[in-house]
Amino acid sequence: MHPLITCTDCGPRFSIAKDGLFDRNNTTMNAFKMCKMCATEYSDSSNRRFHAQTISCKECGPKYFYVKNKQVELKDIKAVKKAAFDLENSKVGLLKGIGGYHLICNAFDEYAVEKIKYIKKREEKPFAVIAKNIETAKKLAYLSKKEIEILNSQIKPIVLAKYKDERLKFVNLKSPFVGLMLAYAPIHLLLFYFSNLECIVATSANLSEFSLIYKDRDAVNFDGVDFVLLHNRKIIRPIEDSIVHFSLNKQIIFRYARGYAPSPFYLKGVKPNILALGADMKNNIAISLKDTVILSQYTPDLSNYENYEQFNKKVNDFLSFFDIKKVDMAICDRHPNYLSSNYARQTFANVFEVQHHKAHFASVLMEHNHRGDCIGIVLDGTGFGDDGNIWGGEFFVKMDKTIKRIGHIKNMKLYFGEKAIKEPYRIAASYIYDITDDIEYVKSLFSDYTDVIELMPKTPYLITSSAGRLFDAVSALLNIKHKNTFEAQSAMLLEYEAKKHKTSKILDYKIDNFVVDFSMTLKTIAKRRDLVSARLFHNTFVEAIYENTMSISKLTGIKVVALSGGVFQNDIVFSLLYKKLTKAGFNVLFNSRFPINDGGVAVGQIYIAKEGLCV
Repeated sequence: MHPLITCTDCGPRFSIAKDGLFDRNNTTMNAFKMCKMCATEYSDSSNRRFHAQTISCKECGPKYFYVKNKQVELKDIKAVKKAAFDLENSKVGLLKGIGGYHLICNAFDEYAVEKIKYIKKREEKPFAVIAKNIETAKKLAYLSKKEIEILNSQIKPIVLAKYKDERLKFVNLKSPFVGLMLAYAPIHLLLFYFSNLECIVATSANLSEFSLIYKDRDAVNFDGVDFVLLHNRKIIRPIEDSIVHFSLNKQIIFRYARGYAPSPFYLKGVKPNILALGADMKNNIAISLKDTVILSQYTPDLSNYENYEQFNKKVNDFLSFFDIKKVDMAICDRHPNYLSSNYARQTFANVFEVQHHKAHFASVLMEHNHRGDCIGIVLDGTGFGDDGNIWGGEFFVKMDKTIKRIGHIKNMKLYFGEKAIKEPYRIAASYIYDITDDIEYVKSLFSDYTDVIELMPKTPYLITSSAGRLFDAVSALLNIKHKNTFEAQSAMLLEYEAKKHKTSKILDYKIDNFVVDFSMTLKTIAKRRDLVSARLFHNTFVEAIYENTMSISKLTGIKVVALSGGVFQNDIVFSLLYKKLTKAGFNVLFNSRFPINDGGVAVGQIYIAKEGLCV
């Protein structure tokens, strides 16, 4: 048994390649000289390992080592067997795979799972798991045909599926979904083979919102784990697991990384040597070659210095990998304080800035090669608008070569700035105060935070049309979540609560000149404060977006709609709106090949430049 065996169809590629020419000498496998048997297979045109650049065996290839207290105790299969034994006995380990390290444990072991939560400082966010095989996966979650297909595909992403096995409750917490994947490396199969485990937690080895650990020295010095199972094949660039979800049996990518990146997308006429820097929150960059656009792997929030350093390396590495010696144009977000944008402004001579939500819209146009007129609906949490305010609930119209903002969610005052995003009760308080101008009423809604709320009348505020912040506000109003421990937690919990209630009723709202006003909706929810309001809000939100789209279509005659933005990761919002629009005769386009969240912004930036769109 060889835990690092490969052939022409399997094994690492992007994570070990020095450049775009995938030849053994240009990979980290160059450190391992082929033995006579491997050399024979490599040279035999009838063998499945003919010219397999990563070919190796247990005699000549890389090896696994079991490390404890910074000392190597075992190697090869003995190391794997010991790790499997440890996992069966409530131990937590670090496992080196294809693109970096995972924190691993028995997914059904409460003690071990709690230990990983403590290590990652992630008490409330669910973890991804690896199922032993597809039969086990079917026992753990309700899986559609398409979900089974992609689990078995060469991409092997994490699939967010509805769980059904209560033994996953330690991993899932309050989520109705489990992040499920199948083994995509021989080492995963061997850990199951040498144990009675059915399911292994496999979460990125990092602190929450930090970059993935991929260097051996960092793994060996990682605090809190019982062992490290590492191999001596060097990883050149880290790459996370990709994440997908299916809504109405349609694929939506949450994270674009292993298995997807760097895949070429054919775009006839695009000029080479364009670099798009994407967004800061979920960063994927993109480059153009002749008639081709390539989207990179994901990097977490760039406001973290370590992640920003990883972003810097990624840009230089991507350009080098694809042999781009000179960037003719760099494209960045228009945000004045985005780190990715300032990097572009400071590094490149020819910089083109694109508004965030227009890039979202354009990413859908590019993916579907749609050059005709189109209505764009972009719903997310934040993005610097052309008027200097924070956008996030936007309606656009593309006609000929022009993209114009035609409508939006009504602007609201948001006090406390970025802190409000982490503590959604501040968003709810801001919005209700903006609507009622009654600080005493707001204090009565959030009696635990009166000292903070009293500051609002004298506190500076932002103006925002954000859709995402509405979901945060409603979650806080319903006492579902007042303070987030991870990104979008309050909105996710609101969605999960909404799924428990079966009603098609809606609340009051108003639309005036394509501006959608949810003031009446929020006032009603503040009075009701019952959990069924979670569903009522979702219904109302979708109905208002739909009605505004119908009005824009009536004015323009356009029957094609593009959907993009992180709010469409919400299963209820996407499915309800998609069904309403298709029933009304719209051709509904959305991101499916690229991330629907900020990870897809970079390809939209390139498309706007390529098409010469006036934005």
